[in-house]
Amino acid sequence: IGNLGAAMVGGLPMISEIVRSRANIDNGARTRFADMWHSVFLLACVALIPTFLHRIPLAALAAMLVYTGFRLAHPKEFINVWRIGREQLVIFFATIVAVLATDLLIGIGIGILIKVIIHMINGVPMRSLFKPYLEVEPQNNDTCIIRAKQSAVFSNWIPFRRQLMELGLTMHQNIVLDLSETKLVDHSVMEKLHEMQDDFHAEGLTLDVVGLDMHQPLANHQLSARRAGIGKMKRITFVTSRQFAESIERTIAELSGSPVTVMPCRIVRPTESGFADVGSAQDDVRLEVVVPCNTADGIVDKIRSEQEAADFISISVEELSGFQRSEPAAPNANRQRLQTASGV
Repeated sequence: IGNLGAAMVGGLPMISEIVRSRANIDNGARTRFADMWHSVFLLACVALIPTFLHRIPLAALAAMLVYTGFRLAHPKEFINVWRIGREQLVIFFATIVAVLATDLLIGIGIGILIKVIIHMINGVPMRSLFKPYLEVEPQNNDTCIIRAKQSAVFSNWIPFRRQLMELGLTMHQNIVLDLSETKLVDHSVMEKLHEMQDDFHAEGLTLDVVGLDMHQPLANHQLSARRAGIGKMKRITFVTSRQFAESIERTIAELSGSPVTVMPCRIVRPTESGFADVGSAQDDVRLEVVVPCNTADGIVDKIRSEQEAADFISISVEELSGFQRSEPAAPNANRQRLQTASGV
């Protein structure tokens, strides 16, 4: 509409291209109001100081454009994309080559097509590429559970986001988003969910993302895509005094919600003479729990920091494989921010 109006009075049409967006971001832009102020400043400069604008050398403007554009394809960007996932680097590089070989629109179309093909290889059903399958279950007056099925990917994100915004921010409810029944959650959705958690927090609400514990991250990055399948688990075994067992169970319940097996045992402690004194052993317990790999690391680290006062504690961690979820996770299990469910 703006371009049509400008053309009717002899103006030149403009596009909302990436270089100006990057300049806004580099200078601290966080919302779309940055676009509005960008336009206000342009209008003010054209209306009030046109003479000074004509005095700016075109070479200076070109240098600014080249510098900002170069930062979009800086080597650090390639490294960052590689860390997010190898498939992201393939899409990124293919889009660049396609744009240079053809033109902007065709190149972007090729990049989108490659991403769709990669998603289908990773098991995304065709019918869920453009339509999210969501089930809404009101929990109480201030909490709502949304269960996503099939997939959560870039091409169905707009209606997906609309549902989250309407049920969460508009109706002022806490949202529990269960992704356990999705076949793929791609990088774009992981990144947007991370941003939405901050939006919910700013409104005094929570957006809890659950059900990713059995999804395999495609890279060792908190925002990498997650694919459902057979996952790796770890079995943690604790042997310690009975007085510390309760606090260990609380930590496990807080970080994973997984059931804990508790068995009585007796720890044989060495004496000053170097011989084990079985008779003086106290009543002790052995605790076992099976949790996802990333959750196991958090549990061990927290218990190590909390149990420094324990007279004796033994921690054994075994890596298991071949586990697969048979039922969706309970909506109130493993409630955590994406950072703690990232597989990092």
